[in-house]
Amino acid sequence: MLRSVAWAGIVLVAAACRDRGAAVPPPAPELTPAAKATLEQSQDPGTWQDVEAARPGRRLRDPRTGIVFVRVPAGEFEMGSDEVAQEKPRHRVRLLRDYLLAETELTIGQWRRHVAEFAGDPGVPVPAQDDERPMPLSWADASAYCARYGYRLPTEAEWERACTGGLPRAEEPWSTEAGMREHAWFHRNAEMRTHPVRTRKPNGFGLHDMLGNLWEWCAEEWNPVAYQGRGEVTVDPVAAPGAIGHHVLRGGSWFSVPPATPRTRLSGERTERNGFFGCRPARSLDR
Repeated sequence: MLRSVAWAGIVLVAAACRDRGAAVPPPAPELTPAAKATLEQSQDPGTWQDVEAARPGRRLRDPRTGIVFVRVPAGEFEMGSDEVAQEKPRHRVRLLRDYLLAETELTIGQWRRHVAEFAGDPGVPVPAQDDERPMPLSWADASAYCARYGYRLPTEAEWERACTGGLPRAEEPWSTEAGMREHAWFHRNAEMRTHPVRTRKPNGFGLHDMLGNLWEWCAEEWNPVAYQGRGEVTVDPVAAPGAIGHHVLRGGSWFSVPPATPRTRLSGERTERNGFFGCRPARSLDR
């Protein structure tokens, strides 16, 4: 009961802060020939900068955006839980291919670069904060950003696999308040605001702020019974279509009460902007 009341409080605050955006978005700004050439030259992650020479291919920086991507290994994990209706049932998922996921949430500075150099939407409100804080975005904003660079939003399964850091549930450090404080900005330590990325400990895959700071959009439409009917082991799942115009959010925010877990799910309208929702781009790998 307390959990339900707490989530209801979050929804009410979110409703008070939301900006649903225009029903019909304005035309996308046109790219200059130079910007088009730059985008095309760096489409292949094989051309990106290797951040760790000792471990080639593990951390790659896209020179166009400055985003550092971490290679998340293929593998099997337990998804969902048997404790909350929209997280049921707990089941096994197998991802067959490695993929890239941004090391942090998309930052204000990265968004400003997108607008200045690659004709990003200048109408998206930018907070008057330092460049290293996460950028609040709607699902539509985040999807348009990703499309510009050949990125995409992660599936729920990819996001949850990445969030666990490869750890079994019994060893998750964020299951205690002390561990959560070390790994996330949430209601107990955030002081009612976002914080610069990379200021909490990374998880086992080297990803920062998977829990807390801002909720992160996933690719799929919201479906409260997305996991129903899945087999003993589900391979590369993508949730069935659900509420049209609503999409999944994961990870919790600076305001989350109680703090989110890797299984926590939330929904938001595709054009909804507020101080709680951001994104973490993903990139498929050919091999």
